[in-house]
Amino acid sequence: IYATPDQLLTAPRSDFYDPTRADELRLVERSTYAAYKQMIAAAIADPTLKLKHTSSGELAPTEQYFKIVSAFRSREYQDNLRRQSPDAGSAGLAVNFSPHFTGRALDLYVGGSPVDTKDSNRAIQVNTPAYKWLVKNAERYGFRPYFYEPWHWEYVPGK
Repeated sequence: IYATPDQLLTAPRSDFYDPTRADELRLVERSTYAAYKQMIAAAIADPTLKLKHTSSGELAPTEQYFKIVSAFRSREYQDNLRRQSPDAGSAGLAVNFSPHFTGRALDLYVGGSPVDTKDSNRAIQVNTPAYKWLVKNAERYGFRPYFYEPWHWEYVPGK
């Protein structure tokens, strides 16, 4: 289901791995964003992660882990990504339907390179404390992992 403008909000730059990301690339479905913020608060509260954070309980500007790399993508933006990366796997840059069209898919920084889909990068990502924490805890906040993409988490409300 393609998200409609009234279902989306523009998340603050501070929640993004790249704080210079354009406004139209910082759109997130409203309930997904609320669940993300609850999950991040829990991650910050876990002393084993040692996440840098502000006194108000936000990830610090210098913290990279758990920041959003990518969220809602319009069809046009997705088509452009496909044209730029013609050799990318079909799951990574879906042509007809991407979970990112719903605004409920978040690519989160879990380590390694945020945009490298090579197996060597995935091997790094699945062994980080951030990824392991998500595997253990994300479902409590409604997030499910996406097959073979350690960075990709989808909000599935009511599950």
